[in-house]
Amino acid sequence: MSDKSFEGFQNIVDKLPGYIAHVNAQTLRYEFVNKGYEIFFGIPRAKIIGAHIKDIIGETNYQFAQKFIAEVRAGKSVSYENTFNSVSGTQWLQVNYSPLFDEKGNVTTIALLNYDITERKLSEKALRNSETELRHLFDHSPSAIAVVHKGIYIRVNDRYCSMFGYDKNEILGKSVFDVLSPESRQQVRDLLLKRENSENTTLHFETKGQRKNGDVFELEIESSICIIDGKEYSIAHHRDSTERKRIETELQKSQKLESLGILAGGIAHDFNNLMTGVFGYIDLAINKSKDDAITGNLTKAASTIDRARALTRQLLTFAKGGAPIQKIHHLFPFVQETASFALSGSTSACTFTVQNDLWPCNFDKNQIGQVIDNIIINAQQSMPLGGTIELTARNSMLSEKEHPFLQKGNYVKISIKDSGVGIPREFISKIFDPFFTTKTKGHGLGLATCYSIVNRHDGCIDVDSEPGKGSTFHLYLPAAADTVQSNTEQIPTEHKGSGTFLIMDDEKVIRETLHDTLESFGYDVVCKESGQEAIDFFLEETLANRKISGMIFDLTVPGGMGGKAAAAGIRKVNIEIPVFVASGYAEDPVMKNPTEYGFTASICKPFRTSELSEMLNTYFQALR
Repeated sequence: MSDKSFEGFQNIVDKLPGYIAHVNAQTLRYEFVNKGYEIFFGIPRAKIIGAHIKDIIGETNYQFAQKFIAEVRAGKSVSYENTFNSVSGTQWLQVNYSPLFDEKGNVTTIALLNYDITERKLSEKALRNSETELRHLFDHSPSAIAVVHKGIYIRVNDRYCSMFGYDKNEILGKSVFDVLSPESRQQVRDLLLKRENSENTTLHFETKGQRKNGDVFELEIESSICIIDGKEYSIAHHRDSTERKRIETELQKSQKLESLGILAGGIAHDFNNLMTGVFGYIDLAINKSKDDAITGNLTKAASTIDRARALTRQLLTFAKGGAPIQKIHHLFPFVQETASFALSGSTSACTFTVQNDLWPCNFDKNQIGQVIDNIIINAQQSMPLGGTIELTARNSMLSEKEHPFLQKGNYVKISIKDSGVGIPREFISKIFDPFFTTKTKGHGLGLATCYSIVNRHDGCIDVDSEPGKGSTFHLYLPAAADTVQSNTEQIPTEHKGSGTFLIMDDEKVIRETLHDTLESFGYDVVCKESGQEAIDFFLEETLANRKISGMIFDLTVPGGMGGKAAAAGIRKVNIEIPVFVASGYAEDPVMKNPTEYGFTASICKPFRTSELSEMLNTYFQALR
């Protein structure tokens, strides 16, 4: 090639992309390089020509290229990728070796054509890193994720495996229906078919999953379709919604109790007023009767009506009313005596294991007694052939969030365990619902009442049960910070008084029975129908300097002034006169804390003559 032709060739090759060189196939010394090759290594062309390839690309790259050089010398074209130290730093090159032959077919020259692939390699590395990060996020996501193709699992993460109890190699290849409870599979088939026939690619639904060990649980699934390389995949997020559903059930139960309480409170108020009148008339008849037979029958009638009063209070307790009248007591031996009495005459027995230093609690004895009685009777009825009920009591210090419904603090935990028939799994969430019962003669108020009572004591009831193996009810009551209150001196039940006693009640039957009862105690009785009438009478008597011994006001008067407002009016003039409040709304704050509203004490309707006497004696004895 003439010098002019070579110069033209050189100019053309210098403008080509890539780094081009010719190397003698035998000596491996450079015979030709283009401008790009010169610039890449930052070495003048004159110093490259004649130099050995090792001196330009370096010892490490030379050793790496030995096998490729051998193949080119054998007449083959080869290509490989490697890093090289350039004037700009370390860069990736794609190296292409091609043999050039003489007229006899011998390889005389190796043609080098190198391309800078640094940017591509960096992109590939970034992609690999991104894939690694995505794989890590997928595998360690707190949500259970699965990738499905044609209804078959092709990928699942760690959380998915732990949720369903499978190893990855066990779940891959399974159908999506294999992890659903049998009764839920048709539901999901229908949903998937509906999605196929619609434009919506996202599906969100609740169903029931089934773990490897057979346990069925509440499952929430959100599934979306994506297309990759023309293939349709479904990416599904799974959440165990058992706890959420349980909390929702508890909230629904509370709302149901709240609604029933509004209804029950109104009915009970009217019913309690009527029973107060019945009690009053029967007690008056008993006191006046000289005939033992008549007295006996009246006593039996009063006892029967007393059972109706207990039923009304039970209704109010499980619904909204029945605010506990709490005092600090030791739970034992009270709980033991209650449980033993509940089993009187049955074929079952109860053992007791009680921690020696059991903390006292602030509780309503009547209500907690009702809880123990109901649970013990349920346990006894679950063992038709008899058996042993194990009752244990111990102190329990709960930390923050240790119990889903209880605050951090000290509690007394009472566990009542039977060996009866147990509770079917599908009924566990319903046993505290009002009016739910599996008994042919049950009314469904027992456990609902227990739930409401304990809830109003700021406690909680849990239950563990397995069909055929029995049930255990766990009762938590907050421990009291103060010491046990000492027993007060017994107050006599008969009451005698004198002077004027003012009654205010909108119900005629209450006014009449209270009038006759208080008159039998020795008082001159005045009756009024509203709070304003009571205040007017009180002011007249005060201006006339006539003393009133005491007053009993009804708490609520429809369409008029009730006892709360009347008491406030009285207290503006006189803070010492005894003013008692009576109501069938036992849950009202005034009934629980009467002194905070200007009253001396409270009494819940319906009440017996003996209970009225006890309240008056408690006050007037303290006055003396």
